[in-house]
Amino acid sequence: MLDPHQLLLFIPVAALFTLAPGPDSILLIARSLGQGRLAAVACAAGCAIGILVTSMLVAVGLSAVVAASETLFLILRVVGAVYLVWVGIQAIRSHDLIQFKGAAPMPLRRVFLSSLMVNLLNPKVAVFMLAFLPQYARADLGHVGMQIFLLGAIYALISLVLMSLMGAGAARLRDVLQARPKVIRWLNIGAGGAFVVSGLKVASMKHL
Repeated sequence: MLDPHQLLLFIPVAALFTLAPGPDSILLIARSLGQGRLAAVACAAGCAIGILVTSMLVAVGLSAVVAASETLFLILRVVGAVYLVWVGIQAIRSHDLIQFKGAAPMPLRRVFLSSLMVNLLNPKVAVFMLAFLPQYARADLGHVGMQIFLLGAIYALISLVLMSLMGAGAARLRDVLQARPKVIRWLNIGAGGAFVVSGLKVASMKHL
């Protein structure tokens, strides 16, 4: 149902977008540094499920409805911006995004859900996928919506694999960072600041 030539073009582009910096990757690195490889996989899985859900919404046209409606787009933008800024402020004030000694690890279910929420509440993800996925679907090959969903599923799988590998790499730095509490403090501040900036960027997004 998918064009093999288009698929060969799609895979490396999807991989590059997965590796691009953003709230998902910041959260992934933070959880990996603080809790290790299992947290990295849980975080990557949350992001992948978010991509899968968004691709399904794009496939059935709901993302287009949200993008076209000023009210719905505003609601998503405000909720997403508030959530990202809140995560950032918490990291700056409590230094709880990256934790080592003396802190109970966040349950993997919460790691998964926080990653899922960051992905789903970021309207940039929905707008990007609305513009990105349909480019690789062909009307002459059958149901375009199904093609878009399959492309989204492939994108989600690519994200799961690459983000898990990124997280495993970051987890190797745990032993080095545990002996440097000041570095951990500044990493939390930096990660929190990045979330706040991401939230402000979401808040300033223009309606399509």
